[in-house]
Amino acid sequence: MKSDIPFTTDAELANFIQQFEQCEWLYERWTHRAHLAVAVCYLRQYTFTEALDRVRFHIQQYNRICGDPNGYHETITILFMRMVAHRLEQNPHPDMVDLINELHRTCDMQWLAKYYSPERLWSSTARAEWVEPDREPLDF
Repeated sequence: MKSDIPFTTDAELANFIQQFEQCEWLYERWTHRAHLAVAVCYLRQYTFTEALDRVRFHIQQYNRICGDPNGYHETITILFMRMVAHRLEQNPHPDMVDLINELHRTCDMQWLAKYYSPERLWSSTARAEWVEPDREPLDF
């Protein structure tokens, strides 16, 4: 069972990123909020391409070490990275904790259904590579 505990400080986020990259973050705390925190932290520090490369590498490494080698999903990763990048373009210097909490409230996993049918989103193709939405075009 996952334990979704909100982040409260930038220092806590920095500690989380360090533990995540070293594959020491508790898997029970590897939640949607944690994924969003990685996206926000990386996109604040790197270009989109560099951040996406880092996200791919570290999520896949973390999942393998934690016993979930098939957990990575390319389309979901790119979609959330694009959405977070868009939010950061609108407000380049947000309070990171506030942004993560807002994203967690407004862009949960159900948010994906606005753009993707379950059949398309959970296909093996969408897990392995980017697929365009089949319900609505992206508005960001």
